[in-house]
Amino acid sequence: MFGYIKPEKAELKIKEYETYKAVYCTVCKTLGKEYGIFSRFLLTYDAAFYVLVLKCLLQDGCDRAERGVCRFNPFKKCFYIPADSILRQSAALTVIMFYYKVRDGLRDSGNFRKFLYYLLYPYISFKFKKAVKNYSYFDDIIKLSVERQTEAESDFECSVDRACDPSASALAEIFSYGIQDEEVKRILSRIGYCVGRWVYLADAFDDLEKDVKNGNFNPFAIKYGLDRNNISDITDDVYDGIAAALRLSANEAAGAFDLAKHKSYASVCENIIYDGTEAQLNRLINKKRCSKHNG
Repeated sequence: MFGYIKPEKAELKIKEYETYKAVYCTVCKTLGKEYGIFSRFLLTYDAAFYVLVLKCLLQDGCDRAERGVCRFNPFKKCFYIPADSILRQSAALTVIMFYYKVRDGLRDSGNFRKFLYYLLYPYISFKFKKAVKNYSYFDDIIKLSVERQTEAESDFECSVDRACDPSASALAEIFSYGIQDEEVKRILSRIGYCVGRWVYLADAFDDLEKDVKNGNFNPFAIKYGLDRNNISDITDDVYDGIAAALRLSANEAAGAFDLAKHKSYASVCENIIYDGTEAQLNRLINKKRCSKHNG
């Protein structure tokens, strides 16, 4: 996951935002407790979303938050919820995913970024081994996804659907792993798949111009026949077509979520799935149009 799945703060009530922040800060605290203080820098919005969705479908009510002190800013007060298995899973998943991001960066990044990843690799490799010790199933899922992703992206005629399926399928397995209730398992799997697809497409959209310019793989470049010689063909029509694909995935995630018998955190999850994805998409579109206008 890439940090795109976040709430739309303007649409949240104050109490709902405080609830979200309590979960977000507790994921950060759990990362620090399980993998050391520097692992807190790996925190993403996506990790908090994972916790919220699982708790929403599996818990009877919201956790009781208690006031505490932020480790990074002792003058700042935070709210934390009790640590549990879902939070520890989220922390492990964050470490494992970042490990594969560093490995990918070592292979594909430019010299400067590759040097940074080279410096990070010994640290994240050590933390990765600790995470895999108790959560090897996450590693198995992600490792297979990376292999399938590499295979798909080596095909210069790869479709958008094929390109995003490895990431989407991995998130479907991650969200539903170990769930005993078959109905809840199917719903979590579908939410994970649709959100995973949305995140992959959002990342591809965000990187479109850069990928076209550098000749990197991008499923939208293939779909719209784009290369560095016709980069000016990235028009508003292209943006509209990509936006439609993203909205379809978001709507399908929302449809799956609506099937659940929500037990807790429903309003916050709804905000992220319904409002957050649309707000993020609009920010991407506006950023690109402003860049094109100023360029």
